[in-house]
Amino acid sequence: MTRTPYAKTTLASLAFLASATSAVADATEAAKSFFDHYRDQNVPAMIELFAPAGIVEYVPFGLQGPVAEVGPGSWGVLIDAFPDLSNDVHSITGSADGTVAFVDVNISGTQTKEVFGVPNKGQSYDLRHLFVIETNAVGQIVHVTSFWDNAYLYVQRVKSTLN
Repeated sequence: MTRTPYAKTTLASLAFLASATSAVADATEAAKSFFDHYRDQNVPAMIELFAPAGIVEYVPFGLQGPVAEVGPGSWGVLIDAFPDLSNDVHSITGSADGTVAFVDVNISGTQTKEVFGVPNKGQSYDLRHLFVIETNAVGQIVHVTSFWDNAYLYVQRVKSTLN
């Protein structure tokens, strides 16, 4: 069978659209998996979603570093201090190029022990976050950036002063 130039162009366009759709699915699927594992409190599975040089950045805390260090040092510690730590994902939106997922999520839990210098008062928190999850061409997470309102966190339950 002979293909016309139009058929070749159409096939190339379909291949491009399929790869673009796959990339979008990779970023959004990585984000869904990340929060499913977070909800299950499975830190090793969360870390497995990352590329070897993956980075985690928590902007309000000024914390940034390799997932192998920041993951257990943040997620593991939080899960230990908030044994009912959970998340409620409101939406996941993929970028046009398919490499980024924007996640609107509430993270909540009840503190049962001191964490990050905050004494245990047995109080709960429920805080809305924005996570920006960037993936590579094979769908591994290369960078997670998280934003939240630290002042609201302090007012809600964690600290009595902002200093």
